[in-house]
Parts: sequence; structure tokens; C-alpha cells
Amino acid sequence: VTSAGDDVERVEQLPRSDWTDQDLLTKDEARERLVGEIGRTRARLNEVKASSGDPAQIDAEIILLARRLNAMESVRDEYNDYLDG
Repeated sequence: VTSAGDDVERVEQLPRSDWTDQDLLTKDEARERLVGEIGRTRARLNEVKASSGDPAQIDAEIILLARRLNAMESVRDEYNDYLDG
């Protein structure tokens, strides 16, 4: 609350939205989470490769994990390119 005689300085609003900065933070966080998931998927892939059991089931899981890993690494590389400018 100000009295009638107080000078109040107006804050100039930026002519553009600051959503761009928020998008960058979101993409950076998404990349960090993706890097963590890539590490967990690599570890699981190594576990499956070292496991014994039904060869058909092991091969199927290896194929699925390898595809997942490849897709995640591709997206991570896109984030890297985007964040590097």
C-alpha cells in the first residue's frame, strides 16, 4: 500500500515471452534423465547378455533392449546438438 504522494517505479515488461528459457531448462532436464535411463538400459543389456536360459528369450530381450538403447541415444544426440547451439 502506498500513499498518494509516493513515487512508484513501473517495471517494464519484456515484449517477448520468457517461455524459451523455460523450454531450455526442460530440455536440459529431459536430457539428464535420458542419460540416466541410457545407463540403466546398458546395464540391463549387459546383464541379459551374460545370463543363461532360453536362448530365444535372451535374444528377443537383447534385440528389444538394443533398439531401445539406440532410440534413446539418438534422442540424446539430438538434445546435445540442440543444447550446443
